Amino acid sequence: MTQRWLPEGLHSLGAELGRALDSRLRIPVVGDTEFWLDLPELLVRNPSRPEQPVKWSNGYLCVDLGPDDLETWTSFLSVAGSDPEPESLAKRAQIWRLPVVPFRENARKVQPLDLGNISGKVDLRGKQVLDLTSMWAGPLCSELLARAGARVIKIEADVRPDGLRFGDGDDGTGQAPMFLELNKSKEIWNLDLRKCVTSSAFEQLVKSSDLVVSSMSRRALFNLGLTADHLMHINKNVRSLSINAFAAGAPEESWVAYGTGVHAASGLGWTSTIPTSPAYSYPDPIAGLSACLIAVAQLADETDQHREVSLEESIAPLVNK
Repeated sequence: MTQRWLPEGLHSLGAELGRALDSRLRIPVVGDTEFWLDLPELLVRNPSRPEQPVKWSNGYLCVDLGPDDLETWTSFLSVAGSDPEPESLAKRAQIWRLPVVPFRENARKVQPLDLGNISGKVDLRGKQVLDLTSMWAGPLCSELLARAGARVIKIEADVRPDGLRFGDGDDGTGQAPMFLELNKSKEIWNLDLRKCVTSSAFEQLVKSSDLVVSSMSRRALFNLGLTADHLMHINKNVRSLSINAFAAGAPEESWVAYGTGVHAASGLGWTSTIPTSPAYSYPDPIAGLSACLIAVAQLADETDQHREVSLEESIAPLVNK
């Protein structure tokens, strides 16, 4: 195991969520939550690490760029690179849809998620879940639903593969161990959401599904026609669960960010005179477990038909300690 920084109470929170989830399911599927929390550490020998905080004038930035962002970042800096304020620069970077977040020294109190009813067994056999998620939090949620008996259909286009598919440990064939672990119990359909949302094939999937789980930004869901209202137009009974970085109503609700960006904004990373990046994106598995609890409640008709889960709210118990 790595000795790099992780927040105090992380594994206790994960264990609490895992026990709650297993208590709800016909068969326990979570087991040892340390496995799910420490997945990047356990599946490959030398996992890649989040970038260290970038010093910016009197503060620090989390610059969490993917390969497709590098050219845009260079262009952005040519326009806004003289801005000395991390908060201001991050806000401007978000306009360019760049995952740049300031490291904040003071934690902001966040209302924890309402996980709903966490008692009583739920049988997921016969339920169908349409999985529009990628990376870690969303796929963890839907994988656990699949292992508990639901039929989970993951939409992943060859032209836009899941970001984890070619991640750590992949030999170039798109078989990264973490991707395989988080998607081993699902059917994977090759559909490009940019082109198929209005197609009969996609509409039939929505009509036959009990729940649609997504992890795209609110802006992307609207642009693609995948909001709750759009889905209900196809199937008035379908439930939807949207996983986002920041909470609805927060100043950053429309921001593009990953777990490390949520960590930066939370204040948890500022443990001394300078901020610290985490060993891995710990908000993701906590959000994945939380989302799965809510999904189970939705499928049992015990909570709202349409719910949102944010990584920010999921780690609130750690921030609010």
